[in-house]
Amino acid sequence: MTSGCPRAKLYRDEPHSDPYAVYAEMRAEHGPVVPVELEPGVHGWLVTDYTTLISWSRDTTTFGHDARLWKDFREGRIDADASVLPMMAPRANALFVDGTEHQRYRRAITDSLGAVGADRLAEVTERYAHGLIDEFCERGRADVLNEYARLLPLLVINELFGFDRHQGVRFVEAMRNLWLGVDAEKSNAEAERALSEVVTAKHREPGDDVTTRLIQHRAALSDEEVIMQLLLVVAAANEPTADLINAGVREVLADPNTAPDRAPSPTAIADTVDRVLWQDPPIANYPVLYPRVDVPLGGGRTIEAGSPILLGFAAANRFFMEENAERMAESANRAHVAWGAGPHRCPAREEATTITMIALRTLFGRLPGLRVEVPPEGLRWHLSALSWLPVALPVQFTPQAPLNPVAEGTPWTASDSPPATSARRAPTSARSPLSSLSNFLVRLMRGS
Repeated sequence: MTSGCPRAKLYRDEPHSDPYAVYAEMRAEHGPVVPVELEPGVHGWLVTDYTTLISWSRDTTTFGHDARLWKDFREGRIDADASVLPMMAPRANALFVDGTEHQRYRRAITDSLGAVGADRLAEVTERYAHGLIDEFCERGRADVLNEYARLLPLLVINELFGFDRHQGVRFVEAMRNLWLGVDAEKSNAEAERALSEVVTAKHREPGDDVTTRLIQHRAALSDEEVIMQLLLVVAAANEPTADLINAGVREVLADPNTAPDRAPSPTAIADTVDRVLWQDPPIANYPVLYPRVDVPLGGGRTIEAGSPILLGFAAANRFFMEENAERMAESANRAHVAWGAGPHRCPAREEATTITMIALRTLFGRLPGLRVEVPPEGLRWHLSALSWLPVALPVQFTPQAPLNPVAEGTPWTASDSPPATSARRAPTSARSPLSSLSNFLVRLMRGS
């Protein structure tokens, strides 16, 4: 029950300049646990309180992630074409189940990701980072979000998961639309179809990749279960990592201690990522908890059993920082909830952080004089029920020659590029020409 109070609208039709102002207004009207409308006719709650979010995430007796607990869905009150449905309906993956079922899926994921190895992840990330920067470094300006941050995780994932170029592009297009709530049913079907093709190909030709390891894992996952774990991991790795890179760039450039013509040190970059995970985390309102019993909130309000509760990582972090600014300024504090809390905490957080730090180090090392082209109030975000996605990050810098010039017009295929011989250097093969693929992906990320 909401005691007659209107629900806060958790989505916006037009890009917004200050997502945190939206959450501050919600808290001012409703308190830290907000009754929300995810989209017309779909109701739930949003937790914006740090302590409550952690407590409820760890309370596996009262709350579960199993979407089969969702009462309105179970009783047929959610339209089949609801845009949030593909991101909230029951699925056989580690995010949507609990107990031993969750442990089985999570172990398969962590084992398969862990086998990649830190050195290979770093080498692949740096190789593609240099290749992307070579595409725009001579211009002196770029949209660093859509030409770099959003492409880099995709390219790294494509290689490490054994996707070919076509499969990866189709999948990321579908997942971006799902995060934005666009053509949800069609996008979900396309994402699963692309992953099904990947799994079929890996049965035919196994490789040294995450997909093959999931197929061969001792958990004995069915093909459908493999597809569902891929859907979870790749979706969770791509857009959130891109947003973390984007926020990291903005944070470095906003720091008055940043020298315009000198790259930040590795320690400074690590500190920057820690700050961003506190004050601007990449996942806003996801995933979802479902109470197994009614949960009284006080003031005559009750969250009914089976109501979806969105975990507002971004709001919880931000408001905790504001309320504890003096204490946090006194010492480093990494107890943020950017990656969640409890047994469902993100299993790929180390990989996402590694990609982000290499992306920042490479970008600032290559482009002296990097600066944002518009004032902070000129930036915009797409706000949907589950996330907010930045629109663009236009930057300027001193034009630089590419590390590895190539003949113009040669098509790029990631699989044609042999591994780099050094993680410290971008060899000629690292700068395979990106013209056809990168141009297509940039248009895709811009929505044009």
